[in-house]
Amino acid sequence: MNKVILTDCDGVLLEWTAAFTEWMKSRGFVELHNADQHYDVAHKFGIQKSVAKQQVNIFNQSAWMGYLKAFRDSVYYVKLLHELHGYRFHVITSMHTDKYAGRLREENLKRIFGQNTFERFTILGCGADKDEALEEYRGTNYFWIEDKPENALAGTKVGLRSLLIEHDHNLDHWHGDTVTVRTWKDIYDIVTAS
Repeated sequence: MNKVILTDCDGVLLEWTAAFTEWMKSRGFVELHNADQHYDVAHKFGIQKSVAKQQVNIFNQSAWMGYLKAFRDSVYYVKLLHELHGYRFHVITSMHTDKYAGRLREENLKRIFGQNTFERFTILGCGADKDEALEEYRGTNYFWIEDKPENALAGTKVGLRSLLIEHDHNLDHWHGDTVTVRTWKDIYDIVTAS
């Protein structure tokens, strides 16, 4: 069996929201709504959508990409899956196409999770859909870990076992072919039981 797990990065492996909120505040923006409850940056900060998109783009190509913290209990269980069970991880992330920001992301992930945990990185443009990147894995039955419902469903459509990480912004999502999980322990239990 080819032991590969496909995974998103922000909100799955790394804590993007808290870092972005801190960065926005350092630039003079005021958070009007709780960061965990609103995926919509424009709504959260009371700014126009075009300004929100611009700020996310700037943040995603900044040096902050090299210093995001680990998400929830991800470190322990990702390392366990890799070191004890032999899984390798392929990261598919919509961040930015700036190659240096991409390198910072890779270095950050390797520093936190281990140098050999990640076999492959696919770094797409900011907000890009993942359908095309996932197509390469059609019919493999790999696990696909994601926090955006549309991307989880895109994985399901190509024959992946999609696991949706629960966040306040995706609580209203339900789809029979997508399993919702809260923690990496939940993911670990599902993967090791299969």
